[in-house]
Amino acid sequence: MSATTIVVEVIVPEEDDRMNLRDSAWSLALDQRTFGPRRLLVAFADSKGRYLGMAHAPRTDPFDIALSGCLAHVPPGAVAAVAFNDEPVPRGRPSSDLPVRFAEAWAMCADAGIHLVDWFACDDMDFRSTRLALDLDPGAPWWDLP
Repeated sequence: MSATTIVVEVIVPEEDDRMNLRDSAWSLALDQRTFGPRRLLVAFADSKGRYLGMAHAPRTDPFDIALSGCLAHVPPGAVAAVAFNDEPVPRGRPSSDLPVRFAEAWAMCADAGIHLVDWFACDDMDFRSTRLALDLDPGAPWWDLP
C-alpha cells in the first residue's frame, strides 16, 4: 500500500433502524470512539436528516485524504453530511486554522454534491461543533440545508 492508500469502512442501516441525524449528531459525537481511536467518521443523511449510512477511515494529516475516501462512499439519496474527527479538542478558543479547515472540508463535500452541515472535533474527553464554535451563521438553524 502507498502512503495515501487508506481503508474506508461503510455502515448502512437496516430500513427499520434509521435515526435522524439532526437529532442524533450530538450522540454520535459522544460515541465516535466506538469506531476506534484516530478515525474520521462521516454520517450521511437525506434532506430531512434521515440517516442513510456512514463511512469511516483512519484520520489522516492532512484530513482531505480520509475525507476523500469517505466521500467516495456517499449512499444514494444523501444530500447532507456531518463529520466527526478524532482530534485534540483544545480548551478555550478554537485553533486559528479551524475556519480554513472547515471551508476546505465544506468545499470538498460540495464538490461531491453533499452539504457539510458540521464538523465535530472529538477526543477522549470533549467534542466541539465547528459551526457553533465559529458562530458561522448566527440565528440560522443548525441543520442548514440550502
